[in-house]
Amino acid sequence: MVTVRDYESAEFWASTGWIAPWLKSVDPVYWREMIPCIGANIFPRQTGWEAFILSDEGRQKLRGQLCTRISQASDTFVPWLAQALEMNGLRVLEIGCGSGSSTAGLAHAGARVTAFDIKGPSLVVARKRLSLLGLDAQISEVPSTWLQADIDPETFSGPYDLIVCYAMLEHLLIPERLNLLKLCRRIMERDGAMLATYETPNRFAPFDWHSSKLPFTDILPDALAWEFAKQRSPRRDHPARRTTATTMEPMEVLYRFGRGVSWHEFDLGFGLRNLEIVLDGYSPRSKNQKNYRPDDAYEAALADIFAKLDPPVPRGFCRPSLEFLMRLVR
Repeated sequence: MVTVRDYESAEFWASTGWIAPWLKSVDPVYWREMIPCIGANIFPRQTGWEAFILSDEGRQKLRGQLCTRISQASDTFVPWLAQALEMNGLRVLEIGCGSGSSTAGLAHAGARVTAFDIKGPSLVVARKRLSLLGLDAQISEVPSTWLQADIDPETFSGPYDLIVCYAMLEHLLIPERLNLLKLCRRIMERDGAMLATYETPNRFAPFDWHSSKLPFTDILPDALAWEFAKQRSPRRDHPARRTTATTMEPMEVLYRFGRGVSWHEFDLGFGLRNLEIVLDGYSPRSKNQKNYRPDDAYEAALADIFAKLDPPVPRGFCRPSLEFLMRLVR
């Protein structure tokens, strides 16, 4: 019978799934102290998180927080970036760092990371994670309303070589997305920085691998997407299927849970003609992404349509996940 004590070793997680090679040799205190930190801050709504993490669902969620997300950042995201960037000493602004998994992957590769997010409990986990792993990063909290208005780029003083938005654009409301991309553009103009997006679900993908686990729901009107997910989504944790009271309107809940992104936001934020795509989801190493299954025929047909638009839409916007390293054309 598996107990919580079994979870307190790299050997357990390595024997049951994906774990980055370097995580196998970290101090055992990481596993021992991160579990209660994650339980108290990431799973507080669960009645007795100790019992929850021993369930199949809880074990998978704990795995994601302990090692899967760091492994994905270390084994897929960082090597993908390293095709075009020297990671050691790279000055990174990470917007939306969450509980610090991608932050840890970047810092382990030698990047100098300045990270921000809105969630206090997640940042408690992020700081604990970096400390236990012996990694350095500056982690700060911003107000939950920070993207609801124009942002002064001097808030993020820099200079930076790279801005990272890892699995976060899809959780923003449309005005927030546009305000964030406007901010990114100003920092890119100021510092000559590049912008990296990763694990960002594509609104035009034939299947929503991120949220509803249903075909084409990201392209539906919001009200219809909500109702369809409520009746059809196989995910028990989808907000449309919950009866828990919330102070947010249903459509905001839908976006906070995750709603697809497409080239339209980038065109409004930058102008497609002003972007040079350095890497995308078709670049080598991006194929290691494990969250979705591509449909090559669909993507080829979509690419043919996109290429005929004015301005032409880069082929990377056909992938199920929008993975881009881009720079401004000066």
